[in-house]
Amino acid sequence: MRRLLAITLAAIAAPALADAPVITSAAPDKVAVTLYRDPNRGEGEIDRSDPSSFALIAETRTIDLPPGVVTVRFEGVAGGIVPQSAILFGTDPRERNRDAALLSQKGLVDGFTGQSVILKRTDPATGKVTEERATVRSAANRLVLTTPRGVEAVYCSGLNQTLIYPGTPAGLSAKPVLSMTTKDQPGGRVTITLAYIATGFDWDATYVAKLADDGKSMSLLSWLTMASGDETSFVDATTSAVAGRINRSDDTRDDTGRDARWEAENLNKWDSCWPAGTTTSDLGYGIPPPPPPPAPPPPMAMMMESADIVVTAQKMEARAMNAPVAITAVSEALGDLKLYRIPIPVTVAAHSQKQVAFLNAEKVNGSLIYRSKVSGEPDSPEMLFRFRNRKAEGLGNPLPAGKAVVYQESPWGTQLIGESTMRDKAVDEEVEMVFGNPTSVTMQRKSEQDKAKRWTTVTATLRNANPFAVNYEFEFPTGDGLIYKGLPAKLVSKPGKKLWQMALAPGSETKVVWSYADAERAKD
Repeated sequence: MRRLLAITLAAIAAPALADAPVITSAAPDKVAVTLYRDPNRGEGEIDRSDPSSFALIAETRTIDLPPGVVTVRFEGVAGGIVPQSAILFGTDPRERNRDAALLSQKGLVDGFTGQSVILKRTDPATGKVTEERATVRSAANRLVLTTPRGVEAVYCSGLNQTLIYPGTPAGLSAKPVLSMTTKDQPGGRVTITLAYIATGFDWDATYVAKLADDGKSMSLLSWLTMASGDETSFVDATTSAVAGRINRSDDTRDDTGRDARWEAENLNKWDSCWPAGTTTSDLGYGIPPPPPPPAPPPPMAMMMESADIVVTAQKMEARAMNAPVAITAVSEALGDLKLYRIPIPVTVAAHSQKQVAFLNAEKVNGSLIYRSKVSGEPDSPEMLFRFRNRKAEGLGNPLPAGKAVVYQESPWGTQLIGESTMRDKAVDEEVEMVFGNPTSVTMQRKSEQDKAKRWTTVTATLRNANPFAVNYEFEFPTGDGLIYKGLPAKLVSKPGKKLWQMALAPGSETKVVWSYADAERAKD
């Protein structure tokens, strides 16, 4: 008897769950977007058409729930949502689904399969436009209709033709949708927060530096570039970006949401339209036209005053260096990571890119260095600006990885002198911005081997054509399997390397000599 009662209760409960009322939340009241940088992109630029990283979206919504088990449809979520990452605060969920049935050509055809529609088309012989009833039979591999003429497999002919639908199928949405079914709850007006990971986002840092005439300082302006490849816009969002590398599980790397989105938006031309023939003709299938090219990305918007836009490129560079910064992101600690928060709401628009300043240091003290890296033989000279990232030198903020453009004043105005790439740098860490090869400081090399061919002697002749003295360094890496002799006794030791430092007088020529050998061969 107890077993029979349990079966009866299960039979009663099952329809109740299946018939749970559906409540639609059309849009969030507030939204927060936190972007993460793709750590595998390296020094490459953001793919503006398909950003390769992700964002954490947190939406606050107010909904009215009837008591009991309820299915809530959250419209307007990110199209690249990873459903298994979604979490709901404010009511307990028991089930969640990413609904891929978007209001699109494919969604309409699928929704009306087996139902009657109006087929509007143009007669290629007479040009007459006609309308007739048709029934959608299949859209799996090719759109098939039943018309008064018979069963027709259709494709695009380029003429005026379309399907007219009597309405919108139930469950079809014009926006990406996540649905969640709640547990039994008392009902009423509740404020809930929906948080989830979404793919199709990325961000990067860009630095604009202006080197002082004496090479002892530089100004540094930094921009945070945010990119969204998602079809959903988040209006007046609390926006931030996280610097550093985080671990991600295989579950949250799942990007099948992109595949569902693509299928919903892009009905294969073979499926879409119009008569290639009928069951009573011998006409072939015709070649479908190629898909249209993707829309060009929107122009990048910098948050600068419009008065700073000028025609001459040289003047534009100068104005850009001195442009007033409208918004500056605020740096905050996030465990071992760093979070840059934009202090005012901004719109993270669909398929867009936006820049916001996050650092503006008027004077960072450091040194202009000319350097050659040495692994036995010296490389050609390169220029770099070295500074310690601390407040005493005018900075003292974490520096996320990114590209740097370096300018300097000249008698002809502000000139580009090089570009650099920076890795993530913490506070109090040494920073080296390598930005080019000099023309006024050159090196001539000569190498000779001893008779046993164990030791190689290098003679490097340095010439400084500048009217001022420069600092020069030879950098010897540690652990490269080579031994040296003839080097000064006092080399400057740094992590992973040792430096031979010297000053080159203006207009001087300096010769330096050392010998090197493979450590194993030198023992024999």
